[in-house]
Amino acid sequence: LQVGCGAGNTVFPILQTNNDPGLFVYCCDFSATAVDLVQNNAEYDSSRCFAFIHDLCNEQSPFPMPDESLDVVILIFVLSAIHPEKMQRVVTRLSRLLKAGGMILLRDYGRYDLAQLRFKKGQCLSDNFYVRGDGTRVYFFTQDELHDLFTTAGLEKMQNLVDRRLQVNRGKQMTMYRVWIQCKYCKPAAPQ
Repeated sequence: LQVGCGAGNTVFPILQTNNDPGLFVYCCDFSATAVDLVQNNAEYDSSRCFAFIHDLCNEQSPFPMPDESLDVVILIFVLSAIHPEKMQRVVTRLSRLLKAGGMILLRDYGRYDLAQLRFKKGQCLSDNFYVRGDGTRVYFFTQDELHDLFTTAGLEKMQNLVDRRLQVNRGKQMTMYRVWIQCKYCKPAAPQ
């Protein structure tokens, strides 16, 4: 399951490069427009993929797959858009979808990323949680915060690292310090 699939920039490469006949990819987004883009893409194959609209924060909104049925859940810059008070419930709910040995893969904003440092006064909603000009929200994580969210949901750490990058925009003569966190957390195998 890829949560926050957008236009399919992760889903379609997975479908193109993985020839496993047993592969089936679920993908969802809060935006009906994004889901329409995925479903209307020439690469969309309903025998290998199912795109659906889903609000992660609505606990009454069911997933189209049963609990303990997924090998992987992918969250790329998704958790940071959720209100901090709702993050634990979202992670716990997603962890229930995993089979024993299944994992959540996350890439998201780290504390003191350039995007955080650029926010102006008045855009801060609470500690490390901001509102962008377009009304979307963004949270900037520490490794410990993510570790606590995943372990509280019963998952075990496989990877939790900070990816710091210096990006240079030569056209604008600008250097940008990016800070992202990348995590892999696994659902433990059932005790024998």
